Amino acid sequence: MYNVPQLFLSPRLNLPPRYRRTRGPGVISLIGVDYLRLKTGDGGDLYLTRFGLPFREQLAPENWYAPDWFAVRRARLPGTSAIYKVPTRPVRGVSLNLVARFSRVGQEIPLDTLTLNENIHAEFNSPFEEFALVMELRAAGLGASRARILTKRPLAIYMPPEQLQHWQTGRLESKMAAKRARHPEAELDLLRQYILLYGWIEGLNAVQAIQALGVTDRLAETFLAETTLHAIHDLEQLGFRMLDIKPEHLVLRIRPDGSLLRRRTGNPSYALVDYELLERFREPD
Repeated sequence: MYNVPQLFLSPRLNLPPRYRRTRGPGVISLIGVDYLRLKTGDGGDLYLTRFGLPFREQLAPENWYAPDWFAVRRARLPGTSAIYKVPTRPVRGVSLNLVARFSRVGQEIPLDTLTLNENIHAEFNSPFEEFALVMELRAAGLGASRARILTKRPLAIYMPPEQLQHWQTGRLESKMAAKRARHPEAELDLLRQYILLYGWIEGLNAVQAIQALGVTDRLAETFLAETTLHAIHDLEQLGFRMLDIKPEHLVLRIRPDGSLLRRRTGNPSYALVDYELLERFREPD
């Protein structure tokens, strides 16, 4: 999609001092992540991370969210959330493939009753919580003996200017109030949408990959179960967990010769691509 060198490992923006403002447009730090906060041409708000900053123009909503563009070019991705793949308009010859997901913060979680009863405090991450956790997860395995977990690059959070009716959001005020109390600096608006923008990762989810390889029946079930367990173990080693982890949340790559890309350990190399219920639950081993 694009190739930009990673200049630093912390979730901080590398901006000139003149941008270091805490009010109005400028740099703001929310839950340990720096954003360049901009007012968009449509009256919305755009929060750019260090990964999104080089693509400020492509990520402007008129270049991906305009009605004549988004509605026509978006492709719905599998899952229970409203999540889409959409290209941006080319800007000086550069276009990005984005994953755009509408945040479900404050909504009820559609998990089975047993899982919910065992995790009564589980909540969808707010957009800023999610980006903070993804940034932390990306850095967690660097320089350590533990496996590093690859993720999509968190590029930006966009808040369209329109206010919805309360019934349209599906949010519960009690859940939103709890989020605001936990992180008051990351103020949340009950009636506005939050769209999380990630960079697209090439590959197939584990179910698609095993189908493409022609593996079926018991062998397929065993592979998917073992691959998911490896991901759960890797997360635990870094002090994270994800309540709804499943094979569809793991993106694998098939080599030109038809084999799976694997780690040195022999396990499939994967990227984790869903973070709504990602959480830190203890210090890493």
